[in-house]
Amino acid sequence: MVRSLRTVLAAASLAPLSAALLALGVSAAASAQSGGAYPSHLVKIVVPLSPGGPTDTFGRMFANFLEQKYKQPFIVENRPGAGQNVGAAYVIQQPGDGYTLLAGSNGLAYESLINKDTTFDSTKDILPFGIFAGSGMFLQTNPSLPVNTFPEFIAWVKANPGKLNLGTASVPLAPFEGMRDRLGLSWTYVNYKGGVPAEAALLANDVQAYFGDSKVMQQVKLGRLKALAYSGPTRHPDAPNVPTIAESGVGLPDFNFVLWLGMYTVPSVPQDIVTRLNADLNDMSRQPEALARYKAMGWLPIATSVDALRKDTQRQNNEIAGMLAKGLKLR
Repeated sequence: MVRSLRTVLAAASLAPLSAALLALGVSAAASAQSGGAYPSHLVKIVVPLSPGGPTDTFGRMFANFLEQKYKQPFIVENRPGAGQNVGAAYVIQQPGDGYTLLAGSNGLAYESLINKDTTFDSTKDILPFGIFAGSGMFLQTNPSLPVNTFPEFIAWVKANPGKLNLGTASVPLAPFEGMRDRLGLSWTYVNYKGGVPAEAALLANDVQAYFGDSKVMQQVKLGRLKALAYSGPTRHPDAPNVPTIAESGVGLPDFNFVLWLGMYTVPSVPQDIVTRLNADLNDMSRQPEALARYKAMGWLPIATSVDALRKDTQRQNNEIAGMLAKGLKLR
């Protein structure tokens, strides 16, 4: 039985890629290249966020890898706006021939469940076919906020309802909305078109808090930001002194959220092309240059089959639907 990505990440943390491959049951057959003439001309990878963030970085890595392999042009086009919806809506409108692909996070898969203004069904109109990498998120705060621990942060927000400005890289993430609801917190979201402008706003104190990836730990080491908690199942090896949210003693012992970044396409793309692209992405993730980039950015490369990924995505969507059925406000 293929285990969920959550289970694999809990077991592997930032372990070698081979462990994640074995845990996800990627067979040798999945790596075999399928036949056919694809690609025979330019392929576009749409990134629905601003340039410079991890999704953009990984998307460009994949484009370069594919271009070198197939000797055909692969370009990245940034289409930020409305969370990831502008870029996703554009891809959905293109022919299902595999020549327009979409990079995005796992949050994109449940977008239409929590955003009634979405013009497409994100659970059906786009489907993931591979993962670049995954990581828990750090709660980072500007030093101006008078807190030094996660419990102190929760206490301050409760004592000052609505006064905290919390930045997001496109849209609020549903698991943190669920956390906010469970703890009875109130803050003001300030949305940015990607991680880079959101982190810049945090450094400038335009927002006082932000859930971001580990690359901002460099700013923490320089004393420009504070890291109060980590959302993953275990502590991040590059920040062993930062507790997980689950172990922080705020009443969330089961909290666990890992953000993954990967590739999507429309469901009408032929299966042999989807299988080939999945194998290509897994192959890229094994390369020394890619592994070095992942390590530098604090992300875990994850190789998975198309079937395993889509089953795990459905599990995630079912969890989100369950939260909504309980009346949780996730947007």
